[in-house]
Amino acid sequence: MNGDRDTVREPQAAAWGFYPFNKGQLIKELERAFTNTRFGPGALPSKKQGELTIIGGVVPHAGYSYSASCAAWFYKELAENKPAIETVILLGTNHTGFGKTITTSTYYTTWATPLGGVNIDAEFINKLKKEYLPLDDDALAHTREHSLEVQLPFLQYVYGDRFRIVPIVVKDLIYQEARDFAEALKRVVDDLKRDVIVIASSDFTHHGSIYGYVLFNSNISQNVRELDRKFIDAIIELDTRRFLKLIEEYNATVCGFGAIAIAMEYTKLLNGKAKLLKYYHSADVTEDEDVVVGYASILFYK
Repeated sequence: MNGDRDTVREPQAAAWGFYPFNKGQLIKELERAFTNTRFGPGALPSKKQGELTIIGGVVPHAGYSYSASCAAWFYKELAENKPAIETVILLGTNHTGFGKTITTSTYYTTWATPLGGVNIDAEFINKLKKEYLPLDDDALAHTREHSLEVQLPFLQYVYGDRFRIVPIVVKDLIYQEARDFAEALKRVVDDLKRDVIVIASSDFTHHGSIYGYVLFNSNISQNVRELDRKFIDAIIELDTRRFLKLIEEYNATVCGFGAIAIAMEYTKLLNGKAKLLKYYHSADVTEDEDVVVGYASILFYK
C-alpha cells in the first residue's frame, strides 16, 4: 500500500473511447443502454425491489456503442434486487500480460471515472493475499487494463459512491486454480462478513483475421452464435470443467474465461444458479462479419 497517500487511477478506457469522457454524455449513454429496446432491457431500473439474491454475473466490456446494452441487462437485475452493496469483486481479463495468473493492485487506492471516484477495499485485498498466496499485487496489470474500468460507470449509476471494489485480473488458468481462488474468496467474505457481488468482465468469441482466429468462412454470424452458445450452456449449468475443456478444445478467444471460471466456482460454493439474460454479437450491431465479437449478460443468483 501507499501509507496515507491516495493514488488515483485516472480513467483510461474513457480516454480510449470505450465510453464518453463527459459526465453528462456518459449518463445519457448509460440510460440509452438501459432503454434500448432491441439490444437492451428496454427500460431504466425500476425502484420496485425484486426477491432474487444476486451472487454476481458475467458482463461484457467492449466499447459502450457495442456492448453496453448487453451489460445493462445485468445491471438492471442488480439494481432491482440489491439496493445496496459493500464490496464488488471485479474479476477481469488480463489484456496487458503484466502480473501473474491472478493479479490485484493496492497501489491505486481510488479508481476514477467521469462519475467520480471509487475506493478499493484494502482490508479485503490484504486478507485475500494472505488466504491465497499466489495472488499477485502489481499495478502494471491494472494501469492500462479496460475490462474492470468499463464496469464502474454502471455500478456508479446504480450505487453512486456507496461501494468499494476489489480489482483483479486473470490470465489463463486451470480448474484447480479457479476452485482454490474461489474458496479463498469465500473465506475472506465469511471472515469479514462482507456483503459482496462477484462480477466477471469478459467478452465471448473474437472472430476474424484481426484476432488471428478464423474458424468459419461462411454463415459467420450464426456459427459464432452457436459456438458461444456452447460456452454459455456450460456456464448456465455451472459445469466449470466442461467450460474450460471447451475453451481448450476450440482454442477459444473468450478473453475472460479465467475470470468466468472463478465466478462459476464461487457461485457453486454458495449453491447458486445461473441464467442467461441476453446474448448478441457485434455483427448484430454493425452487420459486418469480418470482425465478430460475442457479448453475454449472465446472472448468478439464489
